[in-house]
Amino acid sequence: MGCSVKRDNIILLGTYIDKKCPFTGDVSIRGRILAGTYHSAKMVRTIIVRRDYHHYVKKYQRLDLESQNPLLQFTSVLIHN
Repeated sequence: MGCSVKRDNIILLGTYIDKKCPFTGDVSIRGRILAGTYHSAKMVRTIIVRRDYHHYVKKYQRLDLESQNPLLQFTSVLIHN
């Protein structure tokens, strides 16, 4: 998910360790960057982001507004600017 983030001092000092963190763990960042709005953060280190987009319906020759709610791993190293 594309968001403007900066790394915290914890990662720079090397005291934070998380296997699922792309900065300290073995996970590589891959795929495309998506834009969306924050929806929920009730799970541990996981957030739900709502992504609205237009879908063209050929039968009616109109655009339809659809949405997705992808789950994203959110490491505590990231701080919002």
